[in-house]
Amino acid sequence: MKNIANIKVTDRILNLREYYLNNSPMSVNRDLTPWHCHRTRLLYLEGYAKADWYKATTLRMRFSLAERYLLSNMKPVIIKGELITGQPDLHPFTEEEKAKFWEYERKSHMMPVKRGRDSHLAMDYELLLKEGIDGILNILNKKIEELDLENGLNTEKYEYYTCCIEELEGLKTLAQNYADEALRLAQSSKGNEKEEYLALYETLKQVPIHPARSFREALQAVHTYTWSLFDIYSYGKVDYFLYPYYKHDIDNGIITKEEAQELVDSFILQSISNMSAWAAEGLMLGGRDKDGKPVENELTWHFLNAITHTRLPDPNIGFCVTDQTSEEIFNFAIKVIKSGNAQPSIWNSDAVTRSMIKNGYEAEHANMFTLSTCVEVTPIGCSGVSITSPYINLLKIFLQSFEKCDNNTSFEEIFETFKADFKIYAKKEMLNENLWQLERRRNGRDPMRASVLIHDCIEKGNSHDSGAAKYNFIEPNILGMQNTSESLNCIYRLVFKDKKLTLEDFKEALKENYEGKYEELRIFIINKIAHFGTSDGISDKIQKGVSDMVLETFSGMTTVRGAKVIPGAFSYRDHEMHGRNTSASPDGRKEGMPLNDGSCPVQGYDDKGPTLSLMSTASWEPSRFLGGTSVNVQLNEDTSEEKIAALIKGYLKTEGAQLQFNIVNVETLKDAQKNPEKHRDLLVRIGGYSDFFVKIPKGLQDEIISRTHNKF
Repeated sequence: MKNIANIKVTDRILNLREYYLNNSPMSVNRDLTPWHCHRTRLLYLEGYAKADWYKATTLRMRFSLAERYLLSNMKPVIIKGELITGQPDLHPFTEEEKAKFWEYERKSHMMPVKRGRDSHLAMDYELLLKEGIDGILNILNKKIEELDLENGLNTEKYEYYTCCIEELEGLKTLAQNYADEALRLAQSSKGNEKEEYLALYETLKQVPIHPARSFREALQAVHTYTWSLFDIYSYGKVDYFLYPYYKHDIDNGIITKEEAQELVDSFILQSISNMSAWAAEGLMLGGRDKDGKPVENELTWHFLNAITHTRLPDPNIGFCVTDQTSEEIFNFAIKVIKSGNAQPSIWNSDAVTRSMIKNGYEAEHANMFTLSTCVEVTPIGCSGVSITSPYINLLKIFLQSFEKCDNNTSFEEIFETFKADFKIYAKKEMLNENLWQLERRRNGRDPMRASVLIHDCIEKGNSHDSGAAKYNFIEPNILGMQNTSESLNCIYRLVFKDKKLTLEDFKEALKENYEGKYEELRIFIINKIAHFGTSDGISDKIQKGVSDMVLETFSGMTTVRGAKVIPGAFSYRDHEMHGRNTSASPDGRKEGMPLNDGSCPVQGYDDKGPTLSLMSTASWEPSRFLGGTSVNVQLNEDTSEEKIAALIKGYLKTEGAQLQFNIVNVETLKDAQKNPEKHRDLLVRIGGYSDFFVKIPKGLQDEIISRTHNKF
């Protein structure tokens, strides 16, 4: 497949990339999310206020009428040169619009608050491409016709189908408006530009209203449906469900591989056209299909190649590796990583699948998993899973437990006190999450139209917010787990094994934030103690014990929908945010410093090389944490592709679940802090997501610099 790997990026893609970087929600306002773009918000609030009293019989119907109004009244935005199109309208308000917006915004507190984690799932795009919106509307209308409405128990189903129909009719109007805009642009253009707008018009006239017939139409249909939900969704395994359309067009001479690459690049670019900072869409490559057969084809290569063509943090791209993944494509993925893109992340497909099956997933859905957009594991087209619900600062709980201990407390008693306190805290948090899920049954969270592509919602006549999806796990996320185990490691060695100080001495050092006479203690902890991340037997055993305790605590809990609670242990920027409000800890961390990044050892403590660091990480069996793990590895720019490949293969053999890389020198990062204009395109992995280094806060920049950077 070297012919695909050698396809060069086109000027069209470079020009569009530059435009999107300067005119997307990310660039207009780093904290602006697509669902809070002022024009989007104004139309939604206006639609809610204007909803027909007779149609808006229930609150959910009113929400769906607001969605229809929003979709029907959005201004189409088509940028010159686009092959795939669709993004929010960001042009400024007029004074009249501004006044109207704030009038509605002041009244919006009267609307019920929608609770809980939204989106972060992959829909059944195969159904969309096969049926189109009209086909799905036919299914929904038939369901209504079949309802016995003399039986009051069917009322909720009627509400659900009606809401979905209203929203899909709005989406049809949006699609038609885009087609009309493309035709208008064609009529006012000449030459090649006119031909391009006419081709875009033909695409938009067909999809997503009707079934996709070509590769371009399939890409456009998927993009339109996804971006119009105004939230964070995963495309799932694009090289699986899009491949038949690609193969048809290639085999029949409809497009060349060069044209296919430009279409894939255009599709990838659209993610940043409608996504803010601190968020990303996602997709997965490789792995297996529902029958367990390997997924690897020319489209896999095209999407990997698109990473180097677009050089963006969004979408978040994972590459699933199995024992049947070819050396050729594995090595190409390494080449892409080595080029400093911070993508793709590497996933142990079979290890994750085995863990999913152990937790109750059917084999076909466990084979067809995807990242939820970040690193949480979710099945494709059947997920009502709530991720990062909530974030739990494990270190903070441990420090509160440690405060209860005195010089008469044994090491075992410290751990048991911590275990009991964590259980109390976890129960309280899960009660709150279940209350939020209960509220979602009443008021919803995601737009109803998302659920028509989630099984078994249409079949059951209710949305995934009401628990109608096939899988409904809650995945709380643990922060600071390695800080906690490292704290226990330091306490065990200094107090109980080597008897260098008492528990009260340690508590006093923490109160003083390791300052004054306690600075020497901190230096000793950092430089002399054997840490987790060096394949040390004691620290590895303690970390395994802490991870076991977390899993055991949640194993006895269920959701309000009757599903399991399965934690994750990763971070994006949250380890830095939570660290600001966490006091000094026994692992040598001072007050306000970041927690460990994601699923990794404490920053700088894995100083014996990446192989031993990953051996330590594998020891706690991270694949058990389906709520997501993010294992960051920092390597110097001169690290060979062969060494990176060997490191990955070694980790995957240990059942390690996920791995991601920053291939950048510390000197480069420090220079980027001083001269950001010289490093505008420098991409880094923070945790579950990536970002441009010069655009993230200095606290996060410093945290990335503090990680162990391996000369390997």
